[in-house]
Amino acid sequence: MSKSEVQHEHVLKESALKQPIQCHMEHSSPLHQIAKPHFHEAIELLYSFSGKGRIFVGGETFFMQEGDLVIINSNEVHSIYADEGEDTRYLVIKLEPEVLYSTSRSIFESKYVLPFTMAKTSPQTLLTKKETTATRIPSIIEEMMKEFYVKEYGYDFAIRIHICSIFLEVLRHWRNQGVVVRETDPYSETEFTLMRDVFDLIEKNYASPITARDAAKECKLSYSYFSRKIKSITGRSFTELLNYVRITEAEKLLSTSSATITEIAVTVGYSSTSYFIQQFKQFKKSSPYQFRKKLEANDLK
Repeated sequence: MSKSEVQHEHVLKESALKQPIQCHMEHSSPLHQIAKPHFHEAIELLYSFSGKGRIFVGGETFFMQEGDLVIINSNEVHSIYADEGEDTRYLVIKLEPEVLYSTSRSIFESKYVLPFTMAKTSPQTLLTKKETTATRIPSIIEEMMKEFYVKEYGYDFAIRIHICSIFLEVLRHWRNQGVVVRETDPYSETEFTLMRDVFDLIEKNYASPITARDAAKECKLSYSYFSRKIKSITGRSFTELLNYVRITEAEKLLSTSSATITEIAVTVGYSSTSYFIQQFKQFKKSSPYQFRKKLEANDLK
């Protein structure tokens, strides 16, 4: 490790920014569990400088090496393990989703930020060194670390700009490689308000037997208009959105509790365990049992 890297690592550990952005260097000896299964609202980026890391994200395992970038979406369950070889060192960038918006509403920008704000909606979790070196990401990372070290006036603002630049590079890389990213048209003010109300309603009532008709009534809209509008804005029905939230909550419980599959099904709003398993498979491409076994296999023995 060079002298400048040592300085950067020290500065990042001792002077991490506070919410809504947090950055620090993670340094671990081999064969060590760095982070147990957890989740958070923040979007997380990991940029590797050395060693090998095994990252479990949303039911899949990814192997991170020098120069790789890992994207962990908001609310995705993940754990991190340092594999054999040299020490694992990587930069951790955590940011609340609103950091990517230039205004509090940012209706126009929503289509660019959406792939990173919902678990398992971004088309790629790991960008390899070959991919990142074809972009400006390595140089942006270096500039960002310099801002931490020098701390010139406005360095926190500069870091926010650099983080937004990283996401822009990722989006352009996907576009250039023909990777499909589902974009929504910019929301109108009315649509923005409706979607805010719908997601608030789902978040508060997902454990209850709420229906699209119930939701339409709460939003003071006819059932037919409500259903058409939700589908046109999101590409999903209300029931699909509800199941998405329920399965995301179930994933958290599978990762952080010892509750049985049936208990989890009931907790997140399913009266039928078999239907819960069916929906979980549809969203996560594995059964709840298989998901939990994969998680256990990635934990330190």
